[in-house]
Amino acid sequence: MNRHELKTWPKYFAAVRSGQKRFEIRRNDRDFKVGDILVLSEFDPATDTYTGQAEERQITFLLSEEDYGGVIHGFVAIGFGEVAPHPDADADVTPDSLAQWHETAASNAALRGQEARKVSESYAKSNMSVASDRHAAVAALAEADAGFHAAAARIVRKG
Repeated sequence: MNRHELKTWPKYFAAVRSGQKRFEIRRNDRDFKVGDILVLSEFDPATDTYTGQAEERQITFLLSEEDYGGVIHGFVAIGFGEVAPHPDADADVTPDSLAQWHETAASNAALRGQEARKVSESYAKSNMSVASDRHAAVAALAEADAGFHAAAARIVRKG
């Protein structure tokens, strides 16, 4: 998992902070991956300075020109959500905090699977089997990931 620091203009930053904006359209010059963390730093172009405000979001979905011809070559549409808390080895990890982390990871994976399944089905209706198959595979992996984390949460809670 990588962290990507990105300049974000004030009106877009405010929309991210309020929860209205849950996506980015960016040049894919950083090899973005699902699960990576975006550090969106507010940048004021009028003064050419950072304001010191930042928001972190986790990439939950990517859409590129290979997936959808409407995305400009070299760019990617990035769907993101809240960062799943990760138990830190240096922190006090409790069974409850570990179970909550797995539950959040299961929920995020299930959402990724649902979205990928929808995209796969839309491609299947358009007779675009290669794209449909690719998204179906992504959906299957996300669904398996969701199942793993849900089972882990149940095991930890039974403790």
